[in-house]
Amino acid sequence: MLGPNVLARTEFLQSALVRGGCSGLHLAVTTRLLANYVIGASLTEATWRRSTEPETRAAARAHIVASANAYPTLDASGHLDDTRWDDDLLFEEGLNAILRAAARR
Repeated sequence: MLGPNVLARTEFLQSALVRGGCSGLHLAVTTRLLANYVIGASLTEATWRRSTEPETRAAARAHIVASANAYPTLDASGHLDDTRWDDDLLFEEGLNAILRAAARR
């Protein structure tokens, strides 16, 4: 996790954040927030794409809908509903939310 590629990526990220006005604790927190968001989103997407059964995601969504009493918030929010929002849009909106929050600080 601390090889030259990770260090180069982190240098690139932090240098951009410094140019944007981050420093000190704010820089450390924002670096971790962005890196963990991107890594987490990548792992989630890789997991879905590597699934041996393409129906897995649809089955999970069908289970949410069929069990709406147990999962009312997931059902109402459209969790795993590919017809509502695609993963790229959700990722971009999440990233934008993080960047707006970091900029407000």
